[in-house]
Amino acid sequence: MLDKDTRTAILALSGKGYGVRRIARELKLSRNSVRRVIQSGVAQPAMADRRSHLEEHLEEIRHFYAECEGNLVRVREKLEEALSKRGESLEASYSALTWFCRRHGIGVEEPVAVKRIVTAPGLEMQHDTSPHTVVIGGNKVKRQCASLVLGYSRMLYVQFYPRFQRFHMKIFLTDGFQYFGGCCQRCVIDNTSIAIACGTGHLAEVAPEVEAFEKRFGFKFLAHELGHKERSGKIERPFHYIEHNFLVGRVFKDDEDLNRQALEWLEKANRRQLRELKASPIELFAAEKPHLVSLPLYVPEVYRVFQRVVDAYGCVSVERMKYPAPAPYIGKIVLVRESKDQVRLFDGHKELAAHKKKVEGSPAAELTPNPVARRQRQAWLPEETRLKEAGATLGKYLDTLKAERGSRYVWSVKKLYRLLCQYDAQALERAVARAAEHRLFDVRRIETILLQDIAEREYRLPLEPRAEDYENWPQYRQGAVTPEPDLKLYAPDQEKDDEKEKDDAC
Repeated sequence: MLDKDTRTAILALSGKGYGVRRIARELKLSRNSVRRVIQSGVAQPAMADRRSHLEEHLEEIRHFYAECEGNLVRVREKLEEALSKRGESLEASYSALTWFCRRHGIGVEEPVAVKRIVTAPGLEMQHDTSPHTVVIGGNKVKRQCASLVLGYSRMLYVQFYPRFQRFHMKIFLTDGFQYFGGCCQRCVIDNTSIAIACGTGHLAEVAPEVEAFEKRFGFKFLAHELGHKERSGKIERPFHYIEHNFLVGRVFKDDEDLNRQALEWLEKANRRQLRELKASPIELFAAEKPHLVSLPLYVPEVYRVFQRVVDAYGCVSVERMKYPAPAPYIGKIVLVRESKDQVRLFDGHKELAAHKKKVEGSPAAELTPNPVARRQRQAWLPEETRLKEAGATLGKYLDTLKAERGSRYVWSVKKLYRLLCQYDAQALERAVARAAEHRLFDVRRIETILLQDIAEREYRLPLEPRAEDYENWPQYRQGAVTPEPDLKLYAPDQEKDDEKEKDDAC
């Protein structure tokens, strides 16, 4: 089909007196096409009318679409059934039906333009986290990437954490504010429970601990409404850049090396030219920094306090990591103060020890053995010996159970031993043999098998006794020779009523 400009040129040349052959040669068109345009005399091309034989069933399709809750497969089936009842056939395929529905707006939502949110300098920042796979020490591990971006200049701050809780959020934001030299008036977040105590969107209320953190730096958290993805779009885009730029081809020794390289990478990332803004974040940050909320004169260290009992090995446990304590405090309670990089032990105001914080998966954490786990692996189970002494069937079942249950073997042995103490050993052995026959290794179900076996053997009663069986029972014979009881003493009024009825009848 010729476009409007070509048809206009054909009509203009024809109006100047040029022939069809000359116009076709100059415009590299066929003479028939030129003749059709000249005969129509219209520059606007006619729209192709692609009509479908489904047009006459439009209202039925709308009705079936609402009835089938948008399932077009069922719409086609119901339309085919309705046409077959009228002696007609449906010739349209499923793809033709979907095209027809899109053309007439059935089940199609109108696209809505994304709103571009422009913020003034120092007004808004956005914070979010995203999980990433990182190579640390030659192993692939999961790390939570926390990022903070300024809404006006797009200045970015990034750090990685093994896990991200409210304590880590306060550490990250404190470091981010110090990196920028201030903070914006509000911080847009999603409806995460790390900061939000209850509610969503404009009804969200932050936790008291987070509210105190807001007052310390003079900003407010703002949770965007559910479904408003564009409200946090400025923080979502950097995650793709981190995944496909910073983490590509880089290997890290430990978490400290990971965050150190992240800071070095940020120096280059914040100097790249942004196509949308026609400037780099570092250039725009020069205009935004005077508008940031100033940091307090003293920024205290973020920490949290635990109470821990020093175990028999002279250690306290924090985040499954062991830290030594003085030997005189074994069995006593000490205060453990965990900060970003340190774990300090206190007895009141007296500092007992200070250790560098260990991270799960780091070489320092691997060098520290877990005495509790070692003791569990080497533990001797007296219940296992007693069960094997109870019978050969139990011994064979325990050998198979150890391979099947793994770490749950100890619990299973103790459960079996309790059954041995509560029930007869022979009954338990029969139940275990039946469980082994069906390869049943859930010990809780063995008790059910045991009770069913006892019920069948000791408490089963005849369900359909014959009539002659009742006559032979001693109880039946004793009741047959017993005289009938005289119940007149218990119903004197009834006797009078019967005599009255006889008189009335006479």
